[in-house]
Amino acid sequence: MTEIQNVADLFLRSLTQADPRPLKGSQLAVLAKTVYPDFRPESFGSRNLRDFIRKNIPDIAEFGPAGMDIGYQLRATREKAKSEIPTGEINPVSLQLTTNPRVWKTFTSPDSIFRLFLSPQDGIVRILHPSSKPHPEWREIPKISAEALLLIGRDFTSGLQEPQKSVLEPILQEEKWWIRYFETLQSLGIKSNWIEFRRRRIRDEFHRLVGASQPAELPRGEPITPLALSSETVAKTQPESIRKVAAEVVQRMTEAELRALTLPLGYVMDSLTLR
Repeated sequence: MTEIQNVADLFLRSLTQADPRPLKGSQLAVLAKTVYPDFRPESFGSRNLRDFIRKNIPDIAEFGPAGMDIGYQLRATREKAKSEIPTGEINPVSLQLTTNPRVWKTFTSPDSIFRLFLSPQDGIVRILHPSSKPHPEWREIPKISAEALLLIGRDFTSGLQEPQKSVLEPILQEEKWWIRYFETLQSLGIKSNWIEFRRRRIRDEFHRLVGASQPAELPRGEPITPLALSSETVAKTQPESIRKVAAEVVQRMTEAELRALTLPLGYVMDSLTLR
């Protein structure tokens, strides 16, 4: 019979190889079934794989929702990412880059068809398909460019000693340099150094581009007119109109939000005031 430690070692090895990229629970489940066909979480007194990991593998932490699934990451990596967030910040936008795998993947994929938007009302970074229409108030966040990613690789390489530098520099000239670059870093034993350097630089670029996506400040002396709700608008908040409001709100929600069954307050207010 498969032992708990066997499965734990398998999951930890897999997450270490993928680090810092998280793996979905479904990926770990397939991996376990492939290597240990008789593995069933119920055999160890667990309701499901999530319950099994929580009870038996403390070195693995939940990264967050991944569609209908759950993402997992090494706890050490997870804690380190949290510690990099400046103290005193409330719901920083940058936290979503390092804790939401979809935001990270979209931002670091220049050729991705998906787009990033920042909702000023709630500070949430949203991922939209090209066919989806963003809310008028959302601000698009440009993705990191291929040139910026290459510059990160060049800067990291320039700080290395010989013969590592000479081995890596020619690879940066290749069209898909990042594939062989990462493989070579692994063979040189400096993969973790690269991951930390690249992660920090990407986070800095995200900070810069988020700032660039913010609207310009209003000129001094120009008043900001508060939104006035008419008696008719207030009346629409009564119970008899709740179903209609809910339908309008759902139409505004992204696929990810529908899957997570979240209902942002900003959408509700928009629906009430724009009808």
